[in-house]
Amino acid sequence: MPDHHEASVDIMRFPAPDFDVREFARQAAGSHRDKLHLESYRQAPLSADILRILRYMQMVERATMTHLRSVLVTATHKDARITAFLTTWAFEKYWIADALEQIQLAHQPVGTDVDRAPFTTPAERTIRESIVANIVGGPMIAVHMALGTVDQWLTVAAYRCISALAGHAQLSATITTIVSLKERQLEFFEPQARYRLTESKQARRIARRRLAKTPWPIGAKAEPASETRFFFDRLFVPARALVAELDARIDTLPGQSGLSLIRKAARL
Repeated sequence: MPDHHEASVDIMRFPAPDFDVREFARQAAGSHRDKLHLESYRQAPLSADILRILRYMQMVERATMTHLRSVLVTATHKDARITAFLTTWAFEKYWIADALEQIQLAHQPVGTDVDRAPFTTPAERTIRESIVANIVGGPMIAVHMALGTVDQWLTVAAYRCISALAGHAQLSATITTIVSLKERQLEFFEPQARYRLTESKQARRIARRRLAKTPWPIGAKAEPASETRFFFDRLFVPARALVAELDARIDTLPGQSGLSLIRKAARL
């Protein structure tokens, strides 16, 4: 394909042609509370380690809004289809975080306060990132789609590891729902990333740099480094074959081979 170095939004409208964003938004998954069956956790509580990981995943899912704020002040916002997708994606992630929170609260005395600590992003960093991203222009769309793709791959793998580690039927059922939502979201993220990276040499170069510098998973900055370390130590360090599989998948993204993102994040 030709290298559309400064491709317009019109030229870049073809990725994921079979993904109906309007239908995706119409069928967006909201609250999961009526399907959580929280009484099962009172009868068979989760271990402290699993609860700690679920809290981490909850905070990572919640941190989507901080990430989205940075994304939608760039050229990515000019593509109405992507904006509609990302808004719905953030909505679904909000309710995933809520479900994880409810599971944790089921292990606490009735009336326990919910953690509603706000996320903060230094204003100067947000402004600086916005200026740089808008100078780059269209290729930043590819970068954001690549970030979303890698994060979806990582978090889907994490949820499956949590399910296997916990061995709890109701948690597994909830995780099956969460994974199905994320796999549906990947049907947009991945084709978008592959097409846009293929179309632009600049996008491939910037994406490679950004992927290498990103703390994984997206949202990890919202939590202490010790919690991210625990996340990787419990889920991925014992699963070296899975880490290799994820890195091999990342290698297939145009221009992104050899990054070893997950191996480095897991410190293997």
